[in-house]
Amino acid sequence: MWFNSFPQDGGDIVEIEENGRPVPSKGRNYILTKELIAAIDVAIGLGRPLLVSGEPGCGKTELGYAIARRMGIPRVHFFSTKSNSEARDLFYSYDAIGRFREAQTAGIARAPEEAQSDAADYIEFQALGKAILDAHEVNEVGHLLNPRGAYKHPGRPSRSVIILDEIDKASRDFPNDLLREIEDLAFRVPELSRRGSGHADPGTPGGISADRRPIVVVTSNEERQLPDAFLRRCVFHEIAFPDDATLMQIVASGLRKRLPSKNPDDPSDPSGYDLPAADGEILLGLLAEFRDMRLDKRPGISEAIDAATLLAYPRSLPSPPLAERLPLVAPALAKLRNDRNLLTGLIDGAVTRLAATG
Repeated sequence: MWFNSFPQDGGDIVEIEENGRPVPSKGRNYILTKELIAAIDVAIGLGRPLLVSGEPGCGKTELGYAIARRMGIPRVHFFSTKSNSEARDLFYSYDAIGRFREAQTAGIARAPEEAQSDAADYIEFQALGKAILDAHEVNEVGHLLNPRGAYKHPGRPSRSVIILDEIDKASRDFPNDLLREIEDLAFRVPELSRRGSGHADPGTPGGISADRRPIVVVTSNEERQLPDAFLRRCVFHEIAFPDDATLMQIVASGLRKRLPSKNPDDPSDPSGYDLPAADGEILLGLLAEFRDMRLDKRPGISEAIDAATLLAYPRSLPSPPLAERLPLVAPALAKLRNDRNLLTGLIDGAVTRLAATG
């Protein structure tokens, strides 16, 4: 690639955690196309957020975890955007009510000079805030940290991955309010200005080196147009619905995660599940025919994996004929009544053809 900032080949080389919790399956064995690898490489090389769009269930959110695994980055910071999210929420939250209540309670039991609580006790750093703190030396950001807080610095400067999920859910002001912080990767905490640390307006320093710069993955369902100023600062990629060969790979990978065997390296392990290639081809053909109809909600990649999971059968048991199992996929592929009626007709036709061919 142009920048050589993202490996084109290679597998999952590190176990990762999301917001401090292990996530053993997320992002594992993710299928990356050449176009997607190129977009990731450019985004990392330019130090810009990667804005990813596509159908629901196409793997937008999972991509951030896959990037972390392939690049050997163990820390992923996830932020789920809400309709009432504000720009500050991406960096930190401040529990002013909790501080007031504790001060009132302490004031009753203790002398006023002993009832003063540290504002840092009520600061909780969020995804982008944690990633920026991770990228600095402890002594550079120590004035913001509190030993009692939930955030734990990794001990030395390190790169992390941020997933800003479904940014189009927030108000239009949300991405606009992030413009400077996204470029500078620095933020301030005015609530700590009276802490006596010598910082009139405490904040993080700028100037994060390229090798420590957080990798920001922003997802959008394109339910609302994002501001032009925000789009200008992003590298954009749309995850299109894959071709049959790629979809088969994705489904096979999804099955291994949904129905893991005790010995995943042994393809004949009796604790595992199988979906014969012929059955998979019939399922994907049915899916393609169904997606071409006038539907209220087209099934995507996630639904395809759900349907394949319903068709797969334990290796230790004889598999019933596909004609008996195929009707099971209807609840996975069709989520609305009108779509369900159309799918039922397709499945009936497929079952009839299977019965005719023996």
